Amino acid sequence: MNEQDFVIKNKKLQKYMGSGGDVVIPDGVTSIGKEAFMECEALTSVTIPHGVTSIGNHAFYGCKALTDITIPDGVTSIGNSAFGECSALAGITIPDSVTSIGGSAFCGCTALTSITIPNGVTSIGNHAFMRCTGLLDEHGFTIVAGILFDYRGRASQITIPDGVTSIGEAAFFECYALTTITIPDSVTSIGGCAFYCCQSLTNINIPASVTSIGNSAFCSCTALTSITIPDSVTNIDKFAFKYCRNLVITTPAGSYAAEYAQKNKIKLNLI
Repeated sequence: MNEQDFVIKNKKLQKYMGSGGDVVIPDGVTSIGKEAFMECEALTSVTIPHGVTSIGNHAFYGCKALTDITIPDGVTSIGNSAFGECSALAGITIPDSVTSIGGSAFCGCTALTSITIPNGVTSIGNHAFMRCTGLLDEHGFTIVAGILFDYRGRASQITIPDGVTSIGEAAFFECYALTTITIPDSVTSIGGCAFYCCQSLTNINIPASVTSIGNSAFCSCTALTSITIPDSVTNIDKFAFKYCRNLVITTPAGSYAAEYAQKNKIKLNLI
């Protein structure tokens, strides 16, 4: 190891300047900074020392030859796109100390076939496992820690598996063939753009477990004529149903959804 390959300031690894291969980060480093190894395409493995507590945004983004990395216990956060587009990364162990995983953290890790999320993780960002095709199940879903991140199937009628707690941002983005979807009672939130431009979707029932519908969740679902929203829903983004010109919202009188429909001039069927 040549320590001249590393730019370290105040115990933060700011930049790796070496030629890649198998890299051992020097002892004493406590954080891996933003873009530290970004697009180091010859990097094949990294040993991170104990004492590191955070991995910054885009830290290993685009390291396409990276196959092996061990995150030591003590790391608490993995930044946005930290391992994005590491297309050779086949497996990674996240220690129990981690509490947050940033948006797009593993997006595009197409060789990733397994990952375990510890119970202590309280935050997983949008698109964290988008395009992780190795994580797709037999039905075309990528589901990690109860979050449905991605759907890559082509079915017109879909039943989301029981146990899913959140439909992630853009999970069914532009699924043009989708006509019918069944959402289980375990789901509590529908993310932004979750069903964006699903132009064949005609109707949908939101279960009583759901409390929020995100930004542009059903935007441009031009065939959507009917949606049933329970009074459990207490937050609907202003543009959730933008361009759904023929939509009728069915909901209990006095519910948040009824107020939302009236405010946004959407046809309303009170039950």
